[in-house]
Amino acid sequence: DPDHVLQPPYEMVHKLDCDLHKRIAQYLGQVLGKQSSEIKKQLPALVLFTAGKLRVCHGGDLFRTKEVSRRFGALEQRNCYVRVGPSWSDTRNVSSSVLTQTGYGDLEKIIALVLPATLLFGELRGKTIVVTLVRPWDTDGKVASEEVVFFESRKARIIMDIRSLRAVVGLVKMRGRWGIIDRAPGTVTTTFADDMMEGYLHDEHGDDDDFIL
Repeated sequence: DPDHVLQPPYEMVHKLDCDLHKRIAQYLGQVLGKQSSEIKKQLPALVLFTAGKLRVCHGGDLFRTKEVSRRFGALEQRNCYVRVGPSWSDTRNVSSSVLTQTGYGDLEKIIALVLPATLLFGELRGKTIVVTLVRPWDTDGKVASEEVVFFESRKARIIMDIRSLRAVVGLVKMRGRWGIIDRAPGTVTTTFADDMMEGYLHDEHGDDDDFIL
């Protein structure tokens, strides 16, 4: 996709650990309608590379993986907090995302890999795909651009198409909980009362960051 530009730092010829290899196989199984166990047998453990940043063209956001974002102290600079949503490929009958609604989470990895040129991979055989590893937040299905939304826990990591990344979101701490700031265009902006906020900017060495990190 020419609108999604991967940027350094890169790690070339990255080897997947067993858990990540399994999750990518599960994702491809859902996308292709195949058994993930069969996908896993043919899916290489070595990927083309991983990227630390992603720029969406035409006014889109700059995303950073969580590892890269940790180099920045202030929360609003950690572009690893993301809004995700449904996205489908242009290839007929091949869905690029298993998402069904808007959600939020941590962007942990951006992975480029070449799929084997075998019939098992259908219309994706022999092609290079880019996927992301995201750890979703538990927000009870709420959308932060429409109402005040907090999250207090994270769900299991999932693999998704890179085009499912929609925007970078912010975080604000209120009475010991983290509220999500989502500036989605064309929507009503939710606000947090000043007397309830404990501060949007935090000392990078403070205890407030412990849960977020």
